Amino acid sequence: MPRYSDVSLRRQAGRLPAAVLFLPACFVVDVILGGPSGVYGGVSVPLLLLGVSCGILLFAVLVRGRLEQAHLLPMLSISAFLILNGIWIAIVPVLAGTDMHWTLREAHSFIVLVPVVLVLGLLRRDQLARTLPRLQRLVVVTALVLAAFQVGLWVVGTLFGDVSWVVPLVLRAIFPGVSDQLFVGPMADGFFRVFWISTLWCLLGSFWAPVALPATRFRWLFQGLLLMDLFVAYSRGIWLGLLAGVLVAFGATLTWHRLGRTLARSAVIGLAAAGALVGVLAATGTLERGVSRFRSTTSREDTSISARLEQAPYLLQLWYEHPVVGSGYGAYSAGHLRSQDAPYSYEHMPYALLAKLGLLGVLVSGIFVSSWGLTAWEVRRRSPSRVASFLGACVALLIAEMTNPMVLNLVSMSIFACLLLQWADLVSPHDNSPSHG
Repeated sequence: MPRYSDVSLRRQAGRLPAAVLFLPACFVVDVILGGPSGVYGGVSVPLLLLGVSCGILLFAVLVRGRLEQAHLLPMLSISAFLILNGIWIAIVPVLAGTDMHWTLREAHSFIVLVPVVLVLGLLRRDQLARTLPRLQRLVVVTALVLAAFQVGLWVVGTLFGDVSWVVPLVLRAIFPGVSDQLFVGPMADGFFRVFWISTLWCLLGSFWAPVALPATRFRWLFQGLLLMDLFVAYSRGIWLGLLAGVLVAFGATLTWHRLGRTLARSAVIGLAAAGALVGVLAATGTLERGVSRFRSTTSREDTSISARLEQAPYLLQLWYEHPVVGSGYGAYSAGHLRSQDAPYSYEHMPYALLAKLGLLGVLVSGIFVSSWGLTAWEVRRRSPSRVASFLGACVALLIAEMTNPMVLNLVSMSIFACLLLQWADLVSPHDNSPSHG
Protein backbone atom coordinates (compact mmCIF):
# COMPACT_ATOMS: atom_id res chain seq x y z
CA MET A 1 0.00 0.00 0.00
CA PRO A 2 1.23 3.53 -0.67
CA ARG A 3 2.49 5.57 2.19
CA TYR A 4 0.20 8.18 3.74
CA SER A 5 2.40 10.98 2.43
CA ASP A 6 2.03 9.63 -1.13
CA VAL A 7 -1.74 9.49 -0.82
CA SER A 8 -1.78 13.02 0.60
CA LEU A 9 0.30 14.34 -2.28
CA ARG A 10 -2.01 12.72 -4.80
CA ARG A 11 -5.06 14.28 -3.18
CA GLN A 12 -3.38 17.67 -3.23
CA ALA A 13 -2.53 17.18 -6.91
CA GLY A 14 -6.17 16.36 -7.59
CA ARG A 15 -7.31 19.53 -5.82
CA LEU A 16 -4.71 21.72 -7.52
CA PRO A 17 -6.64 22.41 -10.75
CA ALA A 18 -9.71 23.63 -8.84
CA ALA A 19 -7.54 26.04 -6.87
CA VAL A 20 -5.58 27.46 -9.79
CA LEU A 21 -8.65 27.75 -12.03
CA PHE A 22 -10.72 29.78 -9.58
CA LEU A 23 -9.42 33.22 -10.62
CA PRO A 24 -9.60 32.41 -14.36
CA ALA A 25 -13.24 31.44 -13.75
CA CYS A 26 -13.82 34.79 -12.02
CA PHE A 27 -12.27 36.54 -15.02
CA VAL A 28 -14.59 34.68 -17.40
CA VAL A 29 -17.67 35.60 -15.36
CA ASP A 30 -16.62 39.26 -15.21
CA VAL A 31 -16.01 39.44 -18.96
CA ILE A 32 -19.33 37.73 -19.76
CA LEU A 33 -21.28 40.17 -17.60
CA GLY A 34 -19.64 43.09 -19.35
CA GLY A 35 -17.06 44.03 -16.74
CA PRO A 36 -19.21 45.10 -13.76
CA SER A 37 -16.04 45.24 -11.67
CA GLY A 38 -14.98 48.17 -13.84
CA VAL A 39 -11.85 50.28 -13.50
CA TYR A 40 -10.64 51.50 -10.12
CA GLY A 41 -7.67 53.76 -9.56
CA GLY A 42 -6.85 53.52 -13.24
CA VAL A 43 -6.58 49.72 -13.03
CA SER A 44 -8.88 47.47 -15.04
CA VAL A 45 -10.12 44.74 -12.70
CA PRO A 46 -10.67 42.21 -15.53
CA LEU A 47 -7.10 42.73 -16.75
CA LEU A 48 -5.86 42.44 -13.17
CA LEU A 49 -7.72 39.15 -12.77
CA LEU A 50 -6.23 37.96 -16.04
CA GLY A 51 -2.69 38.91 -15.04
CA VAL A 52 -2.94 37.26 -11.63
CA SER A 53 -4.46 34.16 -13.25
CA CYS A 54 -1.49 33.92 -15.62
CA GLY A 55 0.88 34.24 -12.66
CA ILE A 56 -0.86 31.52 -10.65
CA LEU A 57 -1.01 29.13 -13.61
CA LEU A 58 2.65 29.72 -14.40
CA PHE A 59 3.58 29.17 -10.75
CA ALA A 60 1.65 25.88 -10.73
CA VAL A 61 3.48 24.72 -13.85
CA LEU A 62 6.86 25.69 -12.36
CA VAL A 63 6.07 23.89 -9.10
CA ARG A 64 5.30 20.75 -11.08
CA GLY A 65 8.53 21.24 -13.01
CA ARG A 66 7.21 19.97 -16.32
CA LEU A 67 4.39 20.34 -18.84
CA GLU A 68 1.81 17.63 -19.37
CA GLN A 69 2.33 15.90 -22.72
CA ALA A 70 -1.32 14.91 -23.23
CA HIS A 71 -2.11 18.14 -25.08
CA LEU A 72 1.26 18.73 -26.72
CA LEU A 73 -0.01 19.36 -30.25
CA PRO A 74 -2.71 21.88 -29.16
CA MET A 75 -0.12 23.67 -27.01
CA LEU A 76 2.33 23.88 -29.90
CA SER A 77 -0.36 25.05 -32.30
CA ILE A 78 -1.67 27.81 -30.03
CA SER A 79 1.87 28.87 -29.07
CA ALA A 80 2.85 29.06 -32.75
CA PHE A 81 -0.24 31.17 -33.44
CA LEU A 82 0.76 33.55 -30.65
CA ILE A 83 4.38 33.76 -31.81
CA LEU A 84 3.43 34.44 -35.42
CA ASN A 85 0.97 37.15 -34.39
CA GLY A 86 3.81 38.61 -32.34
CA ILE A 87 5.47 39.45 -35.66
CA TRP A 88 2.58 41.79 -36.47
CA ILE A 89 2.76 43.22 -32.94
CA ALA A 90 6.51 43.77 -32.47
CA ILE A 91 8.17 43.73 -35.89
CA VAL A 92 5.80 44.77 -38.71
CA PRO A 93 4.61 47.98 -36.98
CA VAL A 94 8.24 49.09 -36.57
CA LEU A 95 8.99 48.41 -40.25
CA ALA A 96 5.78 50.14 -41.39
CA GLY A 97 6.13 53.11 -39.04
CA THR A 98 2.92 52.33 -37.13
CA ASP A 99 2.56 54.00 -33.74
CA MET A 100 3.41 51.29 -31.17
CA HIS A 101 1.03 52.89 -28.66
CA TRP A 102 -1.92 51.99 -30.85
CA THR A 103 -0.40 48.61 -31.70
CA LEU A 104 -0.28 47.59 -28.05
CA ARG A 105 -3.73 49.03 -27.43
CA GLU A 106 -5.26 46.92 -30.18
CA ALA A 107 -3.29 43.71 -29.67
CA HIS A 108 -3.13 43.54 -25.85
CA SER A 109 -6.02 41.05 -25.72
CA PHE A 110 -3.82 38.32 -27.23
CA ILE A 111 -2.60 37.76 -23.68
CA VAL A 112 -5.85 35.86 -23.06
CA LEU A 113 -4.41 32.96 -25.06
CA VAL A 114 -1.47 32.59 -22.67
CA PRO A 115 -3.61 31.01 -19.88
CA VAL A 116 -4.94 28.54 -22.46
CA VAL A 117 -1.43 27.23 -23.12
CA LEU A 118 -0.70 27.10 -19.38
CA VAL A 119 -3.94 25.27 -18.61
CA LEU A 120 -3.21 22.69 -21.30
CA GLY A 121 0.29 22.25 -19.89
CA LEU A 122 -1.09 21.85 -16.38
CA LEU A 123 -4.09 19.55 -16.80
CA ARG A 124 -3.99 15.89 -17.59
CA ARG A 125 -6.29 14.54 -20.27
CA ASP A 126 -8.88 13.37 -17.75
CA GLN A 127 -8.69 16.66 -15.87
CA LEU A 128 -9.37 18.67 -19.03
CA ALA A 129 -12.23 16.30 -19.86
CA ARG A 130 -13.78 17.10 -16.45
CA THR A 131 -12.94 20.81 -16.49
CA LEU A 132 -14.35 21.69 -19.92
CA PRO A 133 -18.00 20.75 -19.14
CA ARG A 134 -17.76 22.86 -15.98
CA LEU A 135 -16.46 25.78 -18.03
CA GLN A 136 -19.28 25.33 -20.52
CA ARG A 137 -21.90 25.29 -17.77
CA LEU A 138 -20.34 28.38 -16.19
CA VAL A 139 -20.42 30.21 -19.52
CA VAL A 140 -23.99 29.20 -20.36
CA VAL A 141 -25.41 29.99 -16.91
CA THR A 142 -23.64 33.36 -16.74
CA ALA A 143 -24.72 34.17 -20.30
CA LEU A 144 -28.30 33.38 -19.26
CA VAL A 145 -27.99 35.89 -16.43
CA LEU A 146 -26.74 38.49 -18.90
CA ALA A 147 -29.51 37.62 -21.37
CA ALA A 148 -32.22 37.92 -18.71
CA PHE A 149 -30.87 41.32 -17.73
CA GLN A 150 -30.62 42.59 -21.30
CA VAL A 151 -34.02 41.29 -22.35
CA GLY A 152 -35.46 42.84 -19.20
CA LEU A 153 -33.98 46.20 -20.21
CA TRP A 154 -35.49 45.77 -23.65
CA VAL A 155 -38.94 45.05 -22.21
CA VAL A 156 -38.72 48.15 -20.01
CA GLY A 157 -37.54 50.34 -22.88
CA THR A 158 -40.11 48.95 -25.33
CA LEU A 159 -43.22 48.85 -23.16
CA PHE A 160 -42.46 51.70 -20.77
CA GLY A 161 -40.85 54.34 -22.94
CA ASP A 162 -41.72 57.09 -20.48
CA VAL A 163 -39.37 55.65 -17.84
CA SER A 164 -36.63 54.47 -20.20
CA TRP A 165 -34.49 57.41 -19.07
CA VAL A 166 -33.83 55.41 -15.90
CA VAL A 167 -31.98 52.71 -17.86
CA PRO A 168 -28.75 54.68 -18.53
CA LEU A 169 -28.54 55.63 -14.86
CA VAL A 170 -28.83 52.00 -13.80
CA LEU A 171 -26.23 50.91 -16.34
CA ARG A 172 -23.72 53.54 -15.24
CA ALA A 173 -24.11 52.31 -11.67
CA ILE A 174 -23.75 48.61 -12.55
CA PHE A 175 -21.10 48.88 -15.27
CA PRO A 176 -18.74 51.69 -14.29
CA GLY A 177 -16.14 52.63 -16.86
CA VAL A 178 -17.52 50.55 -19.73
CA SER A 179 -20.22 52.85 -21.10
CA ASP A 180 -18.31 53.09 -24.38
CA GLN A 181 -18.82 49.37 -24.95
CA LEU A 182 -22.61 49.31 -24.84
CA PHE A 183 -25.58 50.86 -26.58
CA VAL A 184 -28.99 50.95 -24.93
CA GLY A 185 -31.64 53.20 -26.38
CA PRO A 186 -33.94 53.77 -29.34
CA MET A 187 -32.67 53.36 -32.88
CA ALA A 188 -33.62 55.63 -35.77
CA ASP A 189 -36.51 53.31 -36.66
CA GLY A 190 -37.83 53.42 -33.09
CA PHE A 191 -36.63 49.96 -32.02
CA PHE A 192 -35.27 49.98 -28.45
CA ARG A 193 -31.88 48.32 -28.85
CA VAL A 194 -29.92 46.62 -26.05
CA PHE A 195 -26.43 45.69 -27.15
CA TRP A 196 -22.94 45.57 -25.80
CA ILE A 197 -19.91 43.58 -26.78
CA SER A 198 -20.54 40.90 -24.15
CA THR A 199 -23.65 39.92 -26.10
CA LEU A 200 -21.28 37.73 -28.11
CA TRP A 201 -21.16 35.37 -25.10
CA CYS A 202 -24.88 34.75 -25.57
CA LEU A 203 -24.09 33.73 -29.14
CA LEU A 204 -21.56 31.22 -27.81
CA GLY A 205 -24.02 30.14 -25.11
CA SER A 206 -26.70 29.33 -27.69
CA PHE A 207 -24.37 26.71 -29.22
CA TRP A 208 -22.95 25.46 -25.94
CA ALA A 209 -26.31 25.08 -24.16
CA PRO A 210 -27.18 21.67 -25.71
CA VAL A 211 -23.89 20.14 -24.51
CA ALA A 212 -23.61 22.10 -21.26
CA LEU A 213 -27.20 21.48 -20.11
CA PRO A 214 -28.16 18.26 -21.93
CA ALA A 215 -30.58 16.89 -19.34
CA THR A 216 -32.12 20.15 -18.17
CA ARG A 217 -35.91 20.20 -18.43
CA PHE A 218 -36.03 23.90 -19.32
CA ARG A 219 -33.15 23.83 -21.81
CA TRP A 220 -35.31 24.99 -24.70
CA LEU A 221 -36.61 27.86 -22.58
CA PHE A 222 -33.02 28.84 -21.80
CA GLN A 223 -32.06 28.67 -25.45
CA GLY A 224 -35.09 30.77 -26.31
CA LEU A 225 -33.93 33.42 -23.84
CA LEU A 226 -30.47 33.46 -25.42
CA LEU A 227 -31.96 33.78 -28.90
CA MET A 228 -34.26 36.57 -27.77
CA ASP A 229 -31.24 38.38 -26.37
CA LEU A 230 -29.49 38.07 -29.74
CA PHE A 231 -32.54 39.59 -31.39
CA VAL A 232 -32.78 42.60 -29.08
CA ALA A 233 -29.07 43.21 -29.78
CA TYR A 234 -30.39 44.27 -33.21
CA SER A 235 -27.14 43.34 -34.96
CA ARG A 236 -27.59 41.95 -38.45
CA GLY A 237 -24.07 40.53 -38.34
CA ILE A 238 -24.99 38.47 -35.27
CA TRP A 239 -28.23 37.31 -36.89
CA LEU A 240 -26.46 36.17 -40.06
CA GLY A 241 -23.71 34.55 -37.99
CA LEU A 242 -26.29 32.67 -35.92
CA LEU A 243 -28.03 31.40 -39.04
CA ALA A 244 -24.77 30.27 -40.67
CA GLY A 245 -23.59 28.65 -37.42
CA VAL A 246 -26.83 26.71 -37.04
CA LEU A 247 -26.47 25.37 -40.60
CA VAL A 248 -22.88 24.28 -39.93
CA ALA A 249 -23.86 22.63 -36.63
CA PHE A 250 -26.70 20.88 -38.40
CA GLY A 251 -24.32 19.58 -41.07
CA ALA A 252 -21.89 18.30 -38.43
CA THR A 253 -24.54 16.07 -36.85
CA LEU A 254 -26.28 14.98 -40.06
CA THR A 255 -25.95 11.35 -41.12
CA TRP A 256 -27.75 9.48 -43.88
CA HIS A 257 -29.51 6.98 -41.63
CA ARG A 258 -30.86 9.80 -39.44
CA LEU A 259 -31.54 12.26 -42.26
CA GLY A 260 -35.35 12.18 -42.14
CA ARG A 261 -35.63 12.30 -38.35
CA THR A 262 -33.03 15.07 -38.08
CA LEU A 263 -34.73 17.21 -40.74
CA ALA A 264 -38.15 16.75 -39.17
CA ARG A 265 -36.89 17.56 -35.68
CA SER A 266 -35.02 20.62 -36.91
CA ALA A 267 -38.09 21.84 -38.80
CA VAL A 268 -40.30 21.52 -35.73
CA ILE A 269 -37.77 23.30 -33.49
CA GLY A 270 -37.23 26.03 -36.08
CA LEU A 271 -40.95 26.65 -36.55
CA ALA A 272 -41.54 26.68 -32.80
CA ALA A 273 -38.71 29.16 -32.25
CA ALA A 274 -39.88 31.37 -35.13
CA GLY A 275 -43.46 31.27 -33.87
CA ALA A 276 -42.42 32.22 -30.34
CA LEU A 277 -40.26 35.10 -31.61
CA VAL A 278 -43.01 36.42 -33.89
CA GLY A 279 -45.47 36.22 -31.00
CA VAL A 280 -43.23 38.22 -28.68
CA LEU A 281 -42.48 40.85 -31.32
CA ALA A 282 -46.14 41.16 -32.30
CA ALA A 283 -47.14 41.54 -28.65
CA THR A 284 -44.60 44.33 -28.16
CA GLY A 285 -45.36 46.06 -31.47
CA THR A 286 -41.85 45.55 -32.88
CA LEU A 287 -42.49 42.88 -35.51
CA GLU A 288 -42.47 45.22 -38.50
CA ARG A 289 -39.22 46.88 -37.40
CA GLY A 290 -37.51 43.53 -36.91
CA VAL A 291 -38.53 42.27 -40.35
CA SER A 292 -37.36 45.48 -41.98
CA ARG A 293 -34.05 45.29 -40.15
CA PHE A 294 -33.36 41.77 -41.39
CA ARG A 295 -34.34 42.64 -44.95
CA SER A 296 -31.92 45.56 -44.90
CA THR A 297 -28.95 43.15 -44.83
CA THR A 298 -29.12 43.02 -48.63
CA SER A 299 -29.53 46.77 -49.06
CA ARG A 300 -26.79 49.31 -49.64
CA GLU A 301 -29.13 52.16 -48.77
CA ASP A 302 -29.01 51.51 -45.03
CA THR A 303 -26.89 54.16 -43.30
CA SER A 304 -24.88 51.74 -41.14
CA ILE A 305 -24.11 49.50 -44.11
CA SER A 306 -23.10 52.43 -46.30
CA ALA A 307 -20.83 53.66 -43.47
CA ARG A 308 -19.01 50.34 -43.52
CA LEU A 309 -18.71 50.41 -47.30
CA GLU A 310 -17.29 53.93 -47.05
CA GLN A 311 -14.33 52.55 -45.08
CA ALA A 312 -13.33 50.09 -47.81
CA PRO A 313 -11.37 52.39 -50.17
CA TYR A 314 -9.40 53.94 -47.30
CA LEU A 315 -8.47 50.52 -45.93
CA LEU A 316 -7.54 49.28 -49.39
CA GLN A 317 -5.29 52.28 -49.84
CA LEU A 318 -3.64 51.46 -46.50
CA TRP A 319 -3.16 47.88 -47.68
CA TYR A 320 -1.54 49.06 -50.95
CA GLU A 321 1.26 50.62 -48.89
CA HIS A 322 2.42 47.20 -47.60
CA PRO A 323 0.44 44.53 -49.49
CA VAL A 324 2.48 41.50 -48.37
CA VAL A 325 2.91 42.00 -44.63
CA GLY A 326 0.51 44.87 -43.94
CA SER A 327 1.11 47.69 -41.49
CA GLY A 328 0.69 45.66 -38.30
CA TYR A 329 -1.83 45.84 -35.49
CA GLY A 330 -2.74 49.38 -34.55
CA ALA A 331 -2.54 50.64 -38.14
CA TYR A 332 -5.17 53.05 -39.40
CA SER A 333 -5.92 55.33 -42.32
CA ALA A 334 -5.47 59.00 -41.49
CA GLY A 335 -8.17 59.79 -44.04
CA HIS A 336 -10.88 57.91 -42.16
CA LEU A 337 -11.04 57.67 -38.38
CA ARG A 338 -14.03 56.17 -36.59
CA SER A 339 -12.72 57.26 -33.22
CA GLN A 340 -9.98 59.52 -31.93
CA ASP A 341 -9.61 57.30 -28.86
CA ALA A 342 -9.19 54.16 -30.99
CA PRO A 343 -8.25 55.20 -34.55
CA TYR A 344 -7.33 51.60 -35.45
CA SER A 345 -10.93 50.47 -34.90
CA TYR A 346 -12.98 49.75 -38.04
CA GLU A 347 -16.30 48.04 -38.63
CA HIS A 348 -15.35 46.63 -42.04
CA MET A 349 -13.11 43.97 -40.53
CA PRO A 350 -12.18 41.94 -43.66
CA TYR A 351 -10.56 45.01 -45.22
CA ALA A 352 -9.15 46.14 -41.88
CA LEU A 353 -7.45 42.79 -41.25
CA LEU A 354 -6.06 42.80 -44.79
CA ALA A 355 -4.59 46.27 -44.25
CA LYS A 356 -3.10 45.31 -40.87
CA LEU A 357 -1.86 41.79 -41.64
CA GLY A 358 -1.32 41.88 -45.38
CA LEU A 359 -1.69 38.86 -47.61
CA LEU A 360 0.86 36.89 -45.61
CA GLY A 361 -0.75 37.51 -42.22
CA VAL A 362 -4.26 36.75 -43.47
CA LEU A 363 -3.01 33.55 -45.13
CA VAL A 364 -1.18 32.36 -42.01
CA SER A 365 -4.13 33.13 -39.73
CA GLY A 366 -6.46 31.40 -42.17
CA ILE A 367 -4.28 28.29 -42.13
CA PHE A 368 -4.45 28.10 -38.34
CA VAL A 369 -8.22 28.65 -38.19
CA SER A 370 -8.83 26.15 -40.99
CA SER A 371 -6.62 23.51 -39.36
CA TRP A 372 -8.50 23.84 -36.06
CA GLY A 373 -11.82 23.48 -37.85
CA LEU A 374 -10.71 20.53 -40.00
CA THR A 375 -9.20 18.58 -37.12
CA ALA A 376 -12.42 19.05 -35.17
CA TRP A 377 -14.49 17.94 -38.16
CA GLU A 378 -12.50 14.71 -38.35
CA VAL A 379 -13.76 13.57 -34.93
CA ARG A 380 -17.42 14.44 -35.48
CA ARG A 381 -18.44 10.76 -35.65
CA ARG A 382 -17.03 10.21 -32.17
CA SER A 383 -18.62 13.31 -30.62
CA PRO A 384 -21.12 14.83 -33.10
CA SER A 385 -22.90 17.11 -30.64
CA ARG A 386 -19.68 18.55 -29.19
CA VAL A 387 -18.14 19.06 -32.63
CA ALA A 388 -21.36 20.71 -33.82
CA SER A 389 -21.32 23.11 -30.87
CA PHE A 390 -17.68 24.00 -31.58
CA LEU A 391 -17.92 24.47 -35.34
CA GLY A 392 -21.29 26.22 -35.18
CA ALA A 393 -20.04 28.69 -32.58
CA CYS A 394 -16.82 29.35 -34.52
CA VAL A 395 -18.65 30.12 -37.77
CA ALA A 396 -21.30 32.24 -36.04
CA LEU A 397 -18.74 34.33 -34.17
CA LEU A 398 -16.48 34.73 -37.20
CA ILE A 399 -19.31 36.14 -39.32
CA ALA A 400 -20.69 38.30 -36.50
CA GLU A 401 -17.29 39.85 -35.86
CA MET A 402 -16.67 40.75 -39.50
CA THR A 403 -19.12 43.65 -39.38
CA ASN A 404 -18.00 45.18 -36.09
CA PRO A 405 -14.60 46.05 -34.56
CA MET A 406 -14.85 43.19 -32.08
CA VAL A 407 -12.36 40.58 -33.29
CA LEU A 408 -9.39 41.78 -31.25
CA ASN A 409 -11.02 42.97 -28.05
CA LEU A 410 -10.94 41.25 -24.68
CA VAL A 411 -14.42 39.74 -25.05
CA SER A 412 -13.78 38.12 -28.43
CA MET A 413 -10.35 36.85 -27.44
CA SER A 414 -11.78 35.35 -24.24
CA ILE A 415 -14.42 33.52 -26.27
CA PHE A 416 -11.68 32.41 -28.66
CA ALA A 417 -9.69 31.09 -25.70
CA CYS A 418 -12.67 29.05 -24.45
CA LEU A 419 -13.23 27.62 -27.92
CA LEU A 420 -9.57 26.63 -28.16
CA LEU A 421 -9.90 24.72 -24.89
CA GLN A 422 -12.90 22.93 -26.36
CA TRP A 423 -10.91 22.20 -29.52
CA ALA A 424 -7.99 20.81 -27.51
CA ASP A 425 -10.35 18.47 -25.68
CA LEU A 426 -11.95 17.34 -28.95
CA VAL A 427 -8.71 16.48 -30.72
CA SER A 428 -6.95 14.92 -27.73
CA PRO A 429 -7.00 11.10 -27.81
CA HIS A 430 -9.73 9.66 -25.59
CA ASP A 431 -10.20 6.26 -24.07
CA ASN A 432 -13.31 4.16 -24.48
CA SER A 433 -15.10 5.68 -21.52
CA PRO A 434 -18.42 7.42 -22.20
CA SER A 435 -17.97 10.81 -23.78
CA HIS A 436 -18.75 13.88 -21.76
CA GLY A 437 -20.67 17.01 -22.61
